Amino acid sequence: MKPRPQWQGSIVGGRYELVSMLGQGGMSQVYLARDKKLKGKRWAVKEVECVGSDETAFLEEAEMLAKLGHAQLPQLVDYFITEGGYGYLVMDYIEGPTLQDLFEKSQRELPIKLIVQIAFQLLDIFHYLHTLQPRPIIYRDLKPSNVMINQHNQVRLIDFGVARQFKQGQTSDTMQMGTIGFAAPEQYLGLQTDARTDLYTLGSMLYYLLSGGHYVYSKAKPLELRHDEIPETLRKTIHFLLQDQPQNRCQTAMEVKLRLRSLSPETDQLVIESGLKVASQQSNTSDKLIVIGGLFAGVGATFTAITLARLMHALQIPNALVEQPTIEPDLYMLLYGDRHAPSPYMFPSDHICDPSSTFTTPWINGFTTWAPINPDGFQGNWQASHAFKLLHMLKKPIILWDVSTEWEHPAVQELCYSADEIIVIVDSLPGKCDRPRSRQRIAQFTSYQQRGKKVHYIANGALPSHYRMEWQDSFPSKPLCTLPIIARSEVVQAVWKGDCIQDQPQYLDIFYEALKPFLSEILTDESLNQFALQPKKSIFSRFNKRG
Repeated sequence: MKPRPQWQGSIVGGRYELVSMLGQGGMSQVYLARDKKLKGKRWAVKEVECVGSDETAFLEEAEMLAKLGHAQLPQLVDYFITEGGYGYLVMDYIEGPTLQDLFEKSQRELPIKLIVQIAFQLLDIFHYLHTLQPRPIIYRDLKPSNVMINQHNQVRLIDFGVARQFKQGQTSDTMQMGTIGFAAPEQYLGLQTDARTDLYTLGSMLYYLLSGGHYVYSKAKPLELRHDEIPETLRKTIHFLLQDQPQNRCQTAMEVKLRLRSLSPETDQLVIESGLKVASQQSNTSDKLIVIGGLFAGVGATFTAITLARLMHALQIPNALVEQPTIEPDLYMLLYGDRHAPSPYMFPSDHICDPSSTFTTPWINGFTTWAPINPDGFQGNWQASHAFKLLHMLKKPIILWDVSTEWEHPAVQELCYSADEIIVIVDSLPGKCDRPRSRQRIAQFTSYQQRGKKVHYIANGALPSHYRMEWQDSFPSKPLCTLPIIARSEVVQAVWKGDCIQDQPQYLDIFYEALKPFLSEILTDESLNQFALQPKKSIFSRFNKRG
């Protein structure tokens, strides 16, 4: 679309004087305008030609923008169609260059740290758009020229001309497909677009920025060969974003954030705001998120999570055990929180959902940080974004997340998409394993495995050998470990004393041997050797100490 002749100095809508052109695309122009009514006020005015169906598209964009309430998205203040057949959107004026401008000015080489920072901000914006109710918004046209950067490196996403509201069940789109070089395959084919389409365009843009300006469709070599300093986590994530089939990509913006959590620019600030201290001890392991739950209720998921936490403590690896806020409270009572939790104590999940609250001392037991939920139950609306904040607030090399049987909860599914390891606790009762819900969950775990996730089955309790093979064959993979049967009386006695039975030397050794196959999957030999070096206290040491 060519700009109208004699546009400069003209007044539209009776009050907006067009001063200069800010940008131009195939379907529109954006002008800097001076407000004749509010002296000194400047606006960005987008002009589009409205003929026939174009008028409907214009009004849809205006109504969409009017619903947005995000600080990093355009704020619409006015819109109208003139008698001459032109539509105008009046938006707040954002001062600053576009990402494309910065990219060209820096000879097409931006710092990786800045690119990651921009990606995290865009993911927050996409999470907001994709979770809008009653209908999510799909942006569909992410590219460097649609991203503005202010002097504080804050991102603003502009131009919603190709965006649309998502309609469940619709098989194809009718609007423009986006920008060649950044658009997802389904946009070229005119198929239905959804949140995963925006994530593909993010991957396309990251590839473009990290490769010196090469487009994905014309790549001659993998990204790691174009830039050898790109962190492996970032490379792998971009690979998942750029899968041709939407089901093979990262599924949500929050999943991408969780995958990139070790690179998050928010980490240090969140730790400072939370008041938590980062352990100074160095561990011989990379950051890992381990999701633990039961195939069905009462199978011992929380007990297993506590056991792993205390084994990590024995190995001198800082760790945290988080209780999923949407499950039935259990952890606080098992740990005798009234006796052992610091005073004053605020439950981390409560603090995450109420940032105005003052966070108090974290509950630390040796190398383990406990993050239970309030025994009265969690009262808020827990979302995946809350989980991400809690992960970074705790910031430990190993985070164990006990989900009980909440596998279907959206926030838990987000965690599973991004988890390094998924542990499913099972027992040998064939009737429970064969329930419809259990079979559905096994199918769900299989889908995670097909996406490259590590899913481990751990059996709670031994089974006679002549039944074991038949039982194990019912799972997609053989249980990796078998937890020993511990007399319930011993466990109850420890709880009543306010102790972890897992800390008792004779049981700690048993649990270590039982879970060593899993520990070997996630820890280095050097880390595992720490267990053998730990001084083992005698069960009678407490009496000797008193004597």
